[in-house]
Amino acid sequence: MRYLAALVALAFLACGAENKERPLSEPGEKLYVVRGTVLSRDAEDNALKVDHEPIAGFMEAMVMDYQVRGAKVEALPPDKSRIEAKLHVTDRSYWITDVKRIP
Repeated sequence: MRYLAALVALAFLACGAENKERPLSEPGEKLYVVRGTVLSRDAEDNALKVDHEPIAGFMEAMVMDYQVRGAKVEALPPDKSRIEAKLHVTDRSYWITDVKRIP
C-alpha cells in the first residue's frame, strides 16, 4: 500500500511539474527581433501563427507558429495586426515574448 501511495504521489508531482509556466528566457539563448502580421492564434497551445519579415542574420521571411511565453494569446493584439516581438532561440526550441502592436 505504501508503494502505491508513493507512486500516486510521484505521478501527481510529475503532472504538476508539466503544467508549470516556462521561464521567459533560458541560458544560452539567442535573441532576435521579429516583425510580422498575426494570422491566427491557438489558445490551447498559447501560440501565434505569424507571417514574419526576414530576421536579420537568422531566417528568411516565412509563416511560422510561435509559442508565446509571459502572456496569454487571448490578451495579445488581434489577428491581422502588425506586431513586433522578441524571438528566443535555443538548440532545443524557440518562442516569443513581449509581443506589441506596431503601425
